[in-house]
Amino acid sequence: MVSSEGEAAVENFSPPEHRDRIFALIIAGTFCGQLGLSILTPFFPAEAKAKEVSQTTLGWIFSIFELATMVFTPVASRLLVRFGSKPIFVAANFIGGIANILQGFCWYATDGPFFIIASLLLRVLGGVAFSFQSTAGYSLLTPLFGPTVSTAAGTLEGANGLALILGPIVGSTLFTLGGGAQHLGYVIPFLALGVAEALFSALNFLLLPKLPTPPSNHPSLRNFSIKALPAAINCVIMGIALGVLNPTLQPHCAAPPLNYDVQMVGVAFAAICAIYSVLAVVAGKVDDLFEGRRGVPLMALGAFLTAGAYFMLGPIQLVIGGHILLELKPSPALFWIAACLLGSGVAFGFIPVYKQFVTHAMHSSTEERDLAASGAFTIAVAMGSFLGPTLGGLLSELIGVRGTYTYTGLMELVLFLVLICLSLTPAFTHAGRDPPLLGSNVA
Repeated sequence: MVSSEGEAAVENFSPPEHRDRIFALIIAGTFCGQLGLSILTPFFPAEAKAKEVSQTTLGWIFSIFELATMVFTPVASRLLVRFGSKPIFVAANFIGGIANILQGFCWYATDGPFFIIASLLLRVLGGVAFSFQSTAGYSLLTPLFGPTVSTAAGTLEGANGLALILGPIVGSTLFTLGGGAQHLGYVIPFLALGVAEALFSALNFLLLPKLPTPPSNHPSLRNFSIKALPAAINCVIMGIALGVLNPTLQPHCAAPPLNYDVQMVGVAFAAICAIYSVLAVVAGKVDDLFEGRRGVPLMALGAFLTAGAYFMLGPIQLVIGGHILLELKPSPALFWIAACLLGSGVAFGFIPVYKQFVTHAMHSSTEERDLAASGAFTIAVAMGSFLGPTLGGLLSELIGVRGTYTYTGLMELVLFLVLICLSLTPAFTHAGRDPPLLGSNVA
């Protein structure tokens, strides 16, 4: 639960100076980082196959970005306490820019192991950069926006969604303009983004004003109420559901009956992210309207919509003992309905999570609570986003993309049922002093 100090801070909240400029730069920096995550989606799977990369290894190349984000988030928190937020923001975009530039030149590496190892190492570097950006950005949302933190988180995630929209479109367009697989199609998208991100690092250095003071001590990531556990589990499973698409959607769209080319794969990703971008802000406003008290039912709604999306995306083909128990026939119309539902489900599933972490943090100061919530949220998202592509690549080889989407939908359906049960449980609907989730407030 939030300490009395935290409650008083919310009641007496007044926005800091230069809030709009700070938030605009946070959004822009995060936007650049998300582009690095999404720009390769429409063309990289096919190009990696030409470089003798298996489907399982492709899943690792996508997901190791998130694994690095998860592992380095505690490091980012400690560096933020020591040096402050501004150096972390500047370093985040500079490191991410260098990683993208070098990723473009990986095309000249020899096929097989050398290309794979180089790609993995550079994706790790990109994940380190994103851990810096996300930890610093989310830790400032409560100091900047106080009681409307979910709306701010929704706006930030809306910008992330916009990056995920533009990333595949920009990636596929630059790939085509670069001459495709026969010329510089692989190199140009990474090179353009890397240079832009490095330049934005310099812009952050020049334009970021003085930021809210970080905590004097590194906060424990274990000191949360047990009520934060559903939000953490939900966040991981939602991350898995979204990450499964990275190595699987392009092959799925290229197969009959869709037969989509790289450009249309970019449009499909854009449609999902466009819905997410718009509804993320709506979900944040709804969560703030109820002051976070309806966070669990909102997450349940997100799980229900996401389950329905995956059942239609495959579409569902449930086979047990060699017998088909349930099957929908694939069609373009069903695919696009599923894409819209998926964007909606992820928005309502993700956005209430951050406020749940803030609300149920049990740290002694507001600054420690905000940084701990930021770190926990970043780790939970990264864990799900790491597992998603890894499982997506592995399962698509074992049971096919259609089966992978079916079982992803079943996973979301189970999550929906669990969250609905918890939302009807008095322990999760009434305020009160709760035991810590994993331990005491130990730095």
